[in-house]
Amino acid sequence: MKRTVVMLIAGLALVVGNRQVLAHHSFSAEYDSTNKVQIEGVVTEFVWRNPHSFMKIDVADKDGTTKSWTLEWGSVSQLGQYSITRTTLKAGDKIIVTGQPARDAAAPRVLIETVKRPADGWEWKGRVQ
Repeated sequence: MKRTVVMLIAGLALVVGNRQVLAHHSFSAEYDSTNKVQIEGVVTEFVWRNPHSFMKIDVADKDGTTKSWTLEWGSVSQLGQYSITRTTLKAGDKIIVTGQPARDAAAPRVLIETVKRPADGWEWKGRVQ
């Protein structure tokens, strides 16, 4: 009987713990996977960190005003698998990004799916989670 209770508690702990991990990676709550956007801008910041890396880019609107966009990317280890390092993209790099827009249309955020740097032809395609 005592062993059954211990096994039940251990199993419950695994299930509950697993839900927390899965909840962390719920991009569908933040981003609209049914839509794609393409933006072009200049990198102002590349934050290389876990659990996700981020970029900030300045995008010029049609009327000439500049808006700062936040781009979400993968973790340090995930990006490292693609040979992306903390110095792959630098402030001042002009890039073209495609990805999933934020569900809140007023929020200038994108979950990255592709990145191109026209100056030297470097590009990344994929999706990290």
